[in-house]
Amino acid sequence: MKEGTILKLGLTLTAICLAAAAALAVSYRMTKPTIDARARADKLEALRVVLPAAAKFSDRQSGPEIDYYEGRDGSGNLVGYAFPGEAKGYSSTISVMVGVDPEGTITGIKILEQKETPGLGTQAVDVPASRTFWEALLGRGEKGPAGRPPFQEQFAGKTASQLQVVRGKSEDKIEALTGATITSRAVTDAVKESLQTFLKQQKRI
Repeated sequence: MKEGTILKLGLTLTAICLAAAAALAVSYRMTKPTIDARARADKLEALRVVLPAAAKFSDRQSGPEIDYYEGRDGSGNLVGYAFPGEAKGYSSTISVMVGVDPEGTITGIKILEQKETPGLGTQAVDVPASRTFWEALLGRGEKGPAGRPPFQEQFAGKTASQLQVVRGKSEDKIEALTGATITSRAVTDAVKESLQTFLKQQKRI
């Protein structure tokens, strides 16, 4: 191959790479505000779920062990804290947001991210349908707002010592998901470990 041809091909490839890089940069600048806005909305939604008594939230506070948010009611009174946690599940790392009242009792949790096995581990985020398939198809039955995943709801009102996974019915512990004990334990571990870390941190602040 002639030297001129090689040089021409090299310049062409360089031009293509530069054009692709410029297109990616422009696309990133255009989509970043939307992505950031979505992330803020998702975070606020999670905070409202885990601290339902709060009317407003602080910015993320840095802690020596774990970062957290403060939740206050309409009068400015502290109603609780929220903080992130994570643990390895069956097929993914499960991320959660945990809310507690000033005494350390859980007010709610929300799974932020998971990629567990569909139909098994994903039961942790499943919400019961308020209408049957045929009711929805025919436009019958009550629509109503979407509920909360039953698995996550059972964490509310629990303390760190009650975060133990059991099979079968339990009033004071965490009932494992059918066929997804590993996922159940991972979520529980994420909540318990982050809660214990936060409570220890608070005693030092």
